[in-house]
This record gives sequence, structure tokens and C-alpha cells, in this order.
Amino acid sequence: MKFKDVAALIFGSTLLLVMIPTLMYISSLWLPYGQFLPSLVWSLSLGTLSCACGLFFMLWSNYELWVKGRGGAAVIGKIKLMRETSVLVKTGPYAMCRNPMHLGLVLYYLGCACTYNRLVCLVFPLLAGVCALLLAVYIDEPRLRRDFADDYAVYCAAVPRFLPKLKRLN
Repeated sequence: MKFKDVAALIFGSTLLLVMIPTLMYISSLWLPYGQFLPSLVWSLSLGTLSCACGLFFMLWSNYELWVKGRGGAAVIGKIKLMRETSVLVKTGPYAMCRNPMHLGLVLYYLGCACTYNRLVCLVFPLLAGVCALLLAVYIDEPRLRRDFADDYAVYCAAVPRFLPKLKRLN
């Protein structure tokens, strides 16, 4: 892994896993009205479970991209902060859904929203889901169709975009 790749991972992780949840927390203090879960026990339990699942999916997805795809996720269209994947990854979390990293991020933000237990915080996972969909449809998928053609078409037919298919893990 080159310095550029490590720097991109640190920058992306800091932005997505620290700065956005901090904004959520500040929003919950700024607009402290409208709890959506009945108790502190429920909010902390669901929040912790969702954050843990989200982090697990993000880490597992990144691992699969680096080891099997020989590249990383910090590529957004023409902005290439790290090496693009050179192999289509269809194993691990990518056998369940085509965008497990995006799913993990939405679950992580949903967990943060549950932990803070303020309605305003639900805006963040919603926006993350919309952005993930737009990134997948307009940036990721065209690149994968171009680079992996028929193999990607078969993969798309077999694996859903976001909601996991738990049938197979290989």
C-alpha cells in the first residue's frame, strides 16, 4: 500500500466516521427535540448494534477490495485518490449486495442517529443513502460496466444493488 493510498484511507475515514457523526451530535444539541425511540436503553442498544454492523460491512468491503480487487474505494469518477480495482470483486459482502460499503455507511449513520435519538439526526442516514444511490448509479456502475462488461452484467443480474441477499457468501 502506497503513502497516497494510506492518506486517502485516513482522510476518508476521518471525514465519514468522525466528522459527519460529530455534525450529527452538534445537530442533536442544536435541535434537541423529537426523540424517535422510547428509551435510552433502546436508543443505545439499537445504535450500538447498527454502528457495529455498519463498521463491520465497511471494513470487510474494504478488505475485499484491497485483497481481491487489487484497489480501493477512494475513486469517484475522475478523482482517483487511490488505485482503482483491477478485478471485479464478487465475494464476501459483494456476494450479498453490490454496494456493501455504502450499506455499511448508512447503517453506521443510522446507529449514530439512534444513539443521539433525535429526529434531526435521521436526515444524515437518509442523505447518505441518497448520495450512495447516486454514486452507485451514475459513477460506480458505468465504470464497472466499461471495465468488466459481460462479467458485470451477469453479476448485476444475480446480486441486488443495496439490500443484502443472504443466500451465499462465497
